[in-house]
Amino acid sequence: MPHNFEGVTFRIGGEDQLSQALAAHPCRPFSEETIALLSRFSACLREDTRTREWPDVMSLAFWCRQASLRQQQGVFTGTQHQTGRGLAFHIAPSNVAVNFAYSLVAGLLTGNANIVRLPSKPFVQVEIICDAWRRCLAEFPRQQHRVILVNYGHESQITDYFSGLCQARLIWGGDQTIAAIRRSPIPPRAIDIAFADRYSFSVINADAWLEAKNKARVLEDFYNDTLLTDQQACSASKLVVWSGNRVSQARAMFWEMYTDWLQDKYTLVAANVVKNLTHFCQDAALSSGTHLVNPHENMVFRVELDHPDAEKLITHHQAGYFYEYVAQSLDDIAPLCGEKCQTVTTFGIAPEDIYSFMSQEHPRGVDRFVPLGQSMQFSLLWDGYDLVSYLTRHVQVIS
Repeated sequence: MPHNFEGVTFRIGGEDQLSQALAAHPCRPFSEETIALLSRFSACLREDTRTREWPDVMSLAFWCRQASLRQQQGVFTGTQHQTGRGLAFHIAPSNVAVNFAYSLVAGLLTGNANIVRLPSKPFVQVEIICDAWRRCLAEFPRQQHRVILVNYGHESQITDYFSGLCQARLIWGGDQTIAAIRRSPIPPRAIDIAFADRYSFSVINADAWLEAKNKARVLEDFYNDTLLTDQQACSASKLVVWSGNRVSQARAMFWEMYTDWLQDKYTLVAANVVKNLTHFCQDAALSSGTHLVNPHENMVFRVELDHPDAEKLITHHQAGYFYEYVAQSLDDIAPLCGEKCQTVTTFGIAPEDIYSFMSQEHPRGVDRFVPLGQSMQFSLLWDGYDLVSYLTRHVQVIS
């Protein structure tokens, strides 16, 4: 190995596994060996009692079950001969705990060996996942070269080195991170898959909320979409658009119940309260159509907008700061569905209304509409990328 790896901490794997990864042949996507590996990884997660405390880790374990993988296989496996590209280098975002694990799973399922740069922030979830991989890989020695997890800082020479080895590079982390990473060249036939800055929002039908029998479940779903990641994930809702006839009644009940529900679930950070107030002052200074709804409440900071403003969602980097807008029809969300819009979570919105909106408005953005509570649910079709197609080579045979 020409690189001395100074500054690199190998959390899973090491220099020997990296040498093996560079020499190994890629696998076919959804190979039996890979499905067995990930199924065992799922079991290792579920056997760890800590997993139950973290819904995002539980979701990862559920996603990697054999039945789930077989379902994905049926959706994404084509008729052409496909094989992994070789070595995939993943740069995970620093602010979302389990994103790196899904990126790794995508690389494995598509037949690649993988180097993953872990989040720089300390997360309990990262430790749980790494421990599960250690136990799992001990049972699959022939697969150990396919899972290499590392920590390092912002040393460009390390990124240069790993980038120079890969056939695919996945960059998660926003526009500035992408620009910085792209200064490190990749081989001529390698590909870059960049997951840029995005925003998401929710559409809730007021009448459906008022009629919901299990309101606690709806509140939990909304929490998992938003404050489980402190609204830092691209898929985390920054704005709630209200529709329906009884909006005032629904809004008052929803936020009162949600604030009460958060008392035992969410730790209020004083610094975030100050940041939210500062952010609102900036909002109000720049736009006259911005109104603070609940000036005496710190747990949830609600700001009503006179008109839908996508720019506010682009610059939103707070925790517990929610914009609200009352829509007359679903068409009112069109200005929010620009190129940077990723996910719209919905509650009480009929699928035919979504199809009608899409066919009429043809928005430049929005990669998916999902039910409330499913914004963090990973798919191999992510940010508009078919990851199975991107991370494999298609071999054409003409007779």
